[in-house]
Amino acid sequence: MAGLIFVVEDDPIITDVIKDILTTAGYDVTTIDSAFGVAGLVRDLQPAAILLDLGLPFRTGADLLDELKADPRTAQVPVIVVSGLTEILSEERRALTAAVLAKPFQIERLLETLDRASAPSGHDTGAA
Repeated sequence: MAGLIFVVEDDPIITDVIKDILTTAGYDVTTIDSAFGVAGLVRDLQPAAILLDLGLPFRTGADLLDELKADPRTAQVPVIVVSGLTEILSEERRALTAAVLAKPFQIERLLETLDRASAPSGHDTGAA
């Protein structure tokens, strides 16, 4: 179950909550509060999955999702959108995600979704 997870979230309270949940579940967690530079980190570190907020400052999570999925070096990394703005996500972008979870989320659902998405066999393309 363990693996490196990137949490791309600008709200420090939500970041801390997610980090606590994931580290307790055995994941290694790297938190990032902006979309800038994330693609390079993903190329370098190849996380097991990315939890991505859409409402990031200066550059949206949706723009980052597009960039990650357009690059063959990062396209295979599962992205789970965890956001209060899920209604703005187009069907085309939803299809690029491993899953979409609306805030507030249930802890069990987050962990189940992450376990499925980060498993070596692949992506859960279902949306919540």
